[in-house]
Amino acid sequence: MKILMMMLASLVLAACGSTAPFNYTLSPPVSTGSTNAPGKQLGPYALADVTVPPEADLASLVVQQTDGRVLVLSNDLWTAPLSSHLRTALSLELTTRLGMPPVQNLASGTGDANVTRIQVDVQRFDMVPGQYVAIHALWRIRFAGSNKVLTCFTRVQQPVAIGVSALVTGQQKNTQLLSAQIAESLISRADPAGAQCTSN
Repeated sequence: MKILMMMLASLVLAACGSTAPFNYTLSPPVSTGSTNAPGKQLGPYALADVTVPPEADLASLVVQQTDGRVLVLSNDLWTAPLSSHLRTALSLELTTRLGMPPVQNLASGTGDANVTRIQVDVQRFDMVPGQYVAIHALWRIRFAGSNKVLTCFTRVQQPVAIGVSALVTGQQKNTQLLSAQIAESLISRADPAGAQCTSN
């Protein structure tokens, strides 16, 4: 019994002395993007829920090791589960680049035929410490007022130094590059530079 009490006491002390979690965001305070066009020329648009691989859809950062193992960083957290957080980050970036935010939070939202719809399926969200971070995303735009649908595949990658902050900064850049391609297509209604696309 005495041994058990000593073990419990050591666990409590370890918990009390544990490092407080760090929270990270994919949206830096000042975006490197620029407003390319006023929103009134573009028309309303909506960004659907973003999908990510299930194993990465956590509030904790998930990193890959070179031997194939995956490590969940319990003390390094996104501000929300990754799919929700990535949608917010893309929304903020699109707002900066297009001059108006998406309308999914309004009552008219995605059910309005006059609203252009964007879907993003992130198929890889890789973070390999000291090596690289990458996003592979399949995304689709259904343009309002026409039958045009543009489907594109984006692969973006950044080399990174050792450390969690380097991983986050790299994925911030990848998120900005992905949003830049989506914004370019929303404005031009054509394939953006750096993506593989098909349209009908």
